[in-house]
Amino acid sequence: MLSINFWNILWTVVNLLVLYVVFRKFLYQRVMNVIEAREEMVKKQFDDAKKSEEDARKLKADYEERLSDARTEADQIIIDARARAEEEHARSVEKTREETEHMLEKAKEDIANEQEKAQQAAQAEIAKLAVIAARKIMKTGDAHDTGSNK
Repeated sequence: MLSINFWNILWTVVNLLVLYVVFRKFLYQRVMNVIEAREEMVKKQFDDAKKSEEDARKLKADYEERLSDARTEADQIIIDARARAEEEHARSVEKTREETEHMLEKAKEDIANEQEKAQQAAQAEIAKLAVIAARKIMKTGDAHDTGSNK
């Protein structure tokens, strides 16, 4: 059986106290320094992770802003290109219309000139025919006049 001896208990308590003092004196501070260093390292890693996450958020926001700006710029380029194309189309249509009107005016002038020439040619021909007819009338009239005088 176990027997309880006062001196054994006392020496065990004294040994424990001495061991506690020795550990406290030589080991406790070193262990605490290691634990604090680990805590500091973990805290630094956590802070670095937060900083990296914040940097990533900033980069993402910057990327999204640039992407939005690029889309806006692309939309504006498309709008400008469409406006220029519409202006060019309108100018082309207007130029074609003006050229058509000019060609019509020129054709009308040419037709009027040709009609004038044809009218002058017809008048000249009529005048020639009238002169020829007058000569024939005069010859036949002279022939009638000379034949009736005989």
